[in-house]
Amino acid sequence: MTPPTTARRVGHLLGGTAIACLMAMVTVLPAQADPGMGGMGSITVHKYEKPADGSDFGKADGRELNVPGSAKPLANVGFKACWIQGIDLSKSPDWLRLEKLTATQSAAGQAPVVSEGGSALTISCGAEVKTGADGAASLSMLNADRAYVVYESTPPSNATTDSVTKPTILSVPYPGTDAAPGWNYSPHIYPKNVLVGSGAAKNGVIIGNEISYDVVVPINSLGKDANNQELKYTEFKIEDTLSATLNPKTTSVKLRNASDVEVSLTQSTDYTLGVSGQKVTLTLLTPGLAKLDANHGGKLVLTIGAEAIADGTSANTAKVTINGGGSDITDPEPENVYKDAHILKHAQNRGAASTTPLAGAEFELYTQKNGATIASCPATAVDAVNDPNLYKVDEEFKSGVNGLTANVVLAQGDYCVYETVIPVGYKSAPVTKWTVTANGAELKLVNNQVGTDTGDLPALPITGAAGQVLMVAGGVALLSVAGGLLLMRRKRSAASL
Repeated sequence: MTPPTTARRVGHLLGGTAIACLMAMVTVLPAQADPGMGGMGSITVHKYEKPADGSDFGKADGRELNVPGSAKPLANVGFKACWIQGIDLSKSPDWLRLEKLTATQSAAGQAPVVSEGGSALTISCGAEVKTGADGAASLSMLNADRAYVVYESTPPSNATTDSVTKPTILSVPYPGTDAAPGWNYSPHIYPKNVLVGSGAAKNGVIIGNEISYDVVVPINSLGKDANNQELKYTEFKIEDTLSATLNPKTTSVKLRNASDVEVSLTQSTDYTLGVSGQKVTLTLLTPGLAKLDANHGGKLVLTIGAEAIADGTSANTAKVTINGGGSDITDPEPENVYKDAHILKHAQNRGAASTTPLAGAEFELYTQKNGATIASCPATAVDAVNDPNLYKVDEEFKSGVNGLTANVVLAQGDYCVYETVIPVGYKSAPVTKWTVTANGAELKLVNNQVGTDTGDLPALPITGAAGQVLMVAGGVALLSVAGGLLLMRRKRSAASL
């Protein structure tokens, strides 16, 4: 084969360059072209949680925005782009029809109804596209010179119904901006949702068998409606069904404003709060909802006190419902609890080969919150009381005739055990650290009978061989005295004769 000449090589090179340039022109043509030139475009949705302060990310003008790093993207939210038929943006008059278009939804997730002057238009929707971890979803391969309505086909499950993204009508191409004049064939939109329970937390504190939960829900702004009016709280409810391991005992609710100052709430007027079986329900009434609207940036705290009555876990979930949306809030650090924990008290009596049960001993137990490890126990119960890291277990521990205290439920963890009442005639058992890790945990403590150890009692008189010698010597002396007295009497009798 004859090698190509230089002219041919140059020709091939110029031809390839021309093709590359043509392809580049075709690629960038839609971004620079005017309406009526056809082509393809796209719409990119960026889905985020509505910031608690109600702020926006910038002017909504179709450009891609620099979103702050603190913004929270929402994944797995579905969107569809629907072509509004009968609007031909290759024709100048149809551009003026856009301002007359409205889009409404009968329910969240439902395809919208697009109307022009009260007359419904036909729409044709493409496949649903869901947002990724970055909150973005690209609705691509859209024909230019058309009007589209983009709607949230799969809203976040915990979004308030007021904040579900309303259908958005926009064109491809979309008018440019001062920073990017001309026509934008790939506009970006930034819809946001107010999520129920956003920033809420549930904190559980367990001491022995007593558990206290705080369900803390921030009072966030709900955003604004289509008329730029602040959305109001129309529903606020917390429902917490405790597991069979727990028995609810006490409940309370407090509202604190943005400055952390308590706002007065009156039961039956501002809210209802009740316990039915294992379920605790708080419902804000109309006056209470108005106080939420007046205290954005504050927080509402529902406190539930419960007692562990069986083995299991303190794991617990509260459901928060705000304006139709719901969200589950769980305890991030649940603890295991165990039944049938007890102390076995025995006595070691003097001379006995084995120990025997001892009644009447009483104990106090101290522990740290949530089963934290105790490095060492304070020397006395008084020291334990004064230790800010230790808390007394609210249970009675007293040994019966069998030496056993009553069975109780205790959380997993370390306990400092102090004997506060010592049975008469016995010495106190030493301070002991007890670690509970399973059902039926038993701590055996032994009291030595007074007198078991040398030095417990004063010494008794000495008895034995030496004592017998002393007694014999004493007897001989008494006999000698008696003999002397007898001789003296005989002499006196003889002299008198």
